[in-house]
Amino acid sequence: MAIEVIDGTIEAAVVKRSTAATTLYDSITIRTADGSQLRLDKVAAAPDVAAALQPGTEGRFYGYKAIDHRGLFGMRTRDGRAAFAIPTGNERIMLMMAIVGFAGFVVLLLLGKGIGLLALILGVLGVIGYFKYRSTRIEGRARYDADAGYTQGFA
Repeated sequence: MAIEVIDGTIEAAVVKRSTAATTLYDSITIRTADGSQLRLDKVAAAPDVAAALQPGTEGRFYGYKAIDHRGLFGMRTRDGRAAFAIPTGNERIMLMMAIVGFAGFVVLLLLGKGIGLLALILGVLGVIGYFKYRSTRIEGRARYDADAGYTQGFA
């Protein structure tokens, strides 16, 4: 799990597709505060955050990289806008996978149909995935909240 904080200006944001729940970007290019250019490929953002990802928007952007995807979950712009939205879909899917996997394992044991190794593996992977996604969400929220006074630093 990795939380990333980027100070800079959006230079380009190429939308791949957009739904009511999320916007997927093919790439986002940010000119960082030190003058270098950072390109983020295959990035997801919630609608509140995606609204600010327009060329010319300056501020602080919060990103994450979880097991299988990357996204921007928060932003605080120079003009005072702020948004936080970290997706929890995969976290819930992993929790359900753990519950179903372990339940399947127990049912197979009770019915005398063997050990149910696949169900056990799914349960274990679900638990690992759930805690991985959960820790990313918690760390991201803590990092975003720690910067609550960030917009006051702009001239």
